[in-house]
Order: sequence, then C-alpha cells, then structure tokens
Amino acid sequence: MSVLVLGGDRINPIRDVLNELGADRVIHWTARNQKNGRKKDKTIPSEIDIVLMLTNFLNHNSMKHYKAESKIKGLPVIYAKRNIESVKNGFLNVIKNLDK
Repeated sequence: MSVLVLGGDRINPIRDVLNELGADRVIHWTARNQKNGRKKDKTIPSEIDIVLMLTNFLNHNSMKHYKAESKIKGLPVIYAKRNIESVKNGFLNVIKNLDK
C-alpha cells in the first residue's frame, strides 16, 4: 500500500507509524515551497493508494486541489494534524473502510 503525505517538513515518526500499519511505500511532498507545492502539472502518482493531508501545514488552495484530484481518482483521503495519534486513527479508519 502506497501513501502520499502532503505537508509537514520532517515526517520520520509518521513514516514509521505508517510502515508499522502496513504502508510499504510513503511518498512525502512538503508543499512548503514552489518546488514541492501545488503546481498545475503536478498530479498524484498513479501508484498511490491513500492520500494523507497534514492540515497544519497545507494552505486551503492546495488542500482543495488535491482533495478534488483524489476524488476523481477514487482515492481515500485522511485529514490529520501532525501528531501520531491523529494519523494512526485516520489510517486505521480508512483501512477498516477499505476492507468492507
């Protein structure tokens, strides 16, 4: 399972939790600067299964853009603050819903 994490600078603790919960690949876009921020030509990679947005570190336009793209691609989106419990609970809820 591949997870795209949007926002945040250092996500090593979050990456570790996602790996423990079954994510075999975690891609991180900081969305802080122009290089990693939302661009018209930057799209969610096709191998992504879940999108995780760290809401404390994303502006509204980026969230709106990636939410709409996720919906088009049928990807579940997790909205979480940058803390382990929030990420863990959101991820477990999505996994539970995928298993139904």
